[in-house]
Amino acid sequence: MQNTVGRLDTFFRCIVAVLLGLAIVLSFQFRIVALTHKKISFVVMVILLLSAFLIFNIWLFIFRKLANKKLAILLLILVIAAPRLIWIFLMPTKPVSDYLCFYYYAQKASQGFLKGYDMTFTLFRFRFGYSLILALVFKIFGSSIIVGKLFNVFLSVILGLIIYFTVDYLFGKEAATYSAILYAFWPSQIMYNSVLASEHPFIVFFVLGLYFLLRAIKEKKAIFGIFAGVLVAISNHIRPVAVVIIIAMIFLFALKILCKDFKILKSAILTIISYVITFYTVGYLIFCLTGIPVWKTSMGLNLMIGTDYTTYGMNNPKHSLFVKKYAYDFQKMHGEAMKIGLERLRKETKIFIAILPRKHAIIWGDDSFGYFWSTFKVYKTTYFVNLVKVHPTIFYMFSQLYYYAVLIYIILGILSSKKNANKEIFLFLNLIFLGYVVLHIFLEVQPRYHYPAIFTLFLLSGQGIKWLREKSKRF
Repeated sequence: MQNTVGRLDTFFRCIVAVLLGLAIVLSFQFRIVALTHKKISFVVMVILLLSAFLIFNIWLFIFRKLANKKLAILLLILVIAAPRLIWIFLMPTKPVSDYLCFYYYAQKASQGFLKGYDMTFTLFRFRFGYSLILALVFKIFGSSIIVGKLFNVFLSVILGLIIYFTVDYLFGKEAATYSAILYAFWPSQIMYNSVLASEHPFIVFFVLGLYFLLRAIKEKKAIFGIFAGVLVAISNHIRPVAVVIIIAMIFLFALKILCKDFKILKSAILTIISYVITFYTVGYLIFCLTGIPVWKTSMGLNLMIGTDYTTYGMNNPKHSLFVKKYAYDFQKMHGEAMKIGLERLRKETKIFIAILPRKHAIIWGDDSFGYFWSTFKVYKTTYFVNLVKVHPTIFYMFSQLYYYAVLIYIILGILSSKKNANKEIFLFLNLIFLGYVVLHIFLEVQPRYHYPAIFTLFLLSGQGIKWLREKSKRF
């Protein structure tokens, strides 16, 4: 069993490392010019990246020395919360598009109008998940925009702590400190806190569910599988793509069964059972509140957008017109969209394949969403707002350089863990990422859609930094 898992783990490690490296290269080719409207020398880009790499390693080293103190967790909470609080108070982001729909419905639902939703909610039923969570927060603390933004900061702190304890569980405290601080100062993650987005609660439930699944795999304890199933099911009601983690888990457990290893069969079965029970229980509760059967979802429109070579698989105003054409009829709209998507794949295969490098760059190599959405519309113009909006190139480049550093640390974490005994853990993490890669080959892509896959691999970043520091000392 271990030899089979080891060989598969090595194979998938190489594929994932290549895909991440490709994301950086393709992003430089396709996304940098699109974001900044400027051509930047590759040599200059490498020099900037290496400089950022060096500076960040010095900062991480200093912080690790400080974090050895008893107040490490308190210090971690502070460095996560502080930049996010500063940003949300200085950048008065106004909700637009989907974020405005979330806010309006949450506001109404907090006052008891649970069926006062926008018609698009009947087509994209996962929208209820985040909106109802936000409605509960509004019910307790009031429905001001700033309440939602402060809730985002709270969720960011929780996520940072989950990352810290998960990496500590896998690689130890030094790697955990590195990953947590890398997350704390991640520009897109800081700026996105001023946006009322479903990704904030989604990723908390997702990564916490992943933590318990990792423990279920490593310790062979069924109780962790039950916790994981519950948490992933909740995250799946916020963003349906969470189901990929369950698919990856089934694949891994099926592999173990084929190799006649039944040690975690009980955990696997209980994970699936708890997931199914929780998913339909929560779904039924939402149905009772809203009258919409949220367990009935479709990826028809997502496939149609993802196969649209004229927009490189991204959403476009013309797709909104398509939705209105079918008068928000769930079955008709998604059914017709599915037909169009499948027809494109069948008749325009070569054109579709030609856009895949750009799609790969958009979702895996672009970290611009934090700046874009937090500055897209604001309530008022201030000196800080003007300063930020007048210099988009600086913020886009800073976001991209930081993100490239994150990807490099992840690649180092992947390649430096070959001798680690927990082959099953690494195989599982790689399977989750590859599952999302395959999914988004066909479905819609947006830069923020890399959330679940990149945060899954982000657990390896601290190990990458730790390995780099050890090599640097030897050198």
